[in-house]
Amino acid sequence: MPIEKKRILIVDDEVDTLSLLRTILEYEGFEIWEALNGKEALEQVQKIPDLILLDIKMPGGLSGLDVCHRLKKDEIYKNIPIIIFSAKILSHDIELGLQAGAVEYITKPFSSKELIRLVNLHIQ
Repeated sequence: MPIEKKRILIVDDEVDTLSLLRTILEYEGFEIWEALNGKEALEQVQKIPDLILLDIKMPGGLSGLDVCHRLKKDEIYKNIPIIIFSAKILSHDIELGLQAGAVEYITKPFSSKELIRLVNLHIQ
C-alpha cells in the first residue's frame, strides 16, 4: 500500500517563490498546493493541508496575518501548523506572526535546509 504524501499549501503572490518552494518540497516528497493571495488560500485550505507556508504581504486586501488569524479561530483549521515566510525581518513583524498563531517565522531569503527542517518538525 503506497504511503500517502503529506500536503503543503504554499501561499505567496510571487510566482518565482512559489516555483522555488514547489521544487524544493516536491523533491522532498510532499504534495504541493498553491495560492497567490489570501482569498485563494482560504479556498485551498478547505482541502485540509497538513501544513501551510504563508507569506505576509499579499494583494487583494487579505494579508498573511489576516489569513493566519482566521484559520486559528476556526475549529476545522486551527490545528494546521502555519509557517510564515516573509521579507519582513523586524522583530516586531516576527512577533506579530507568532502572535497570529504561526508555529515558525522564516525570513526571506531562506535556507532550503532550514525550511525542510522546520517543515519536517511541524508537519502532522
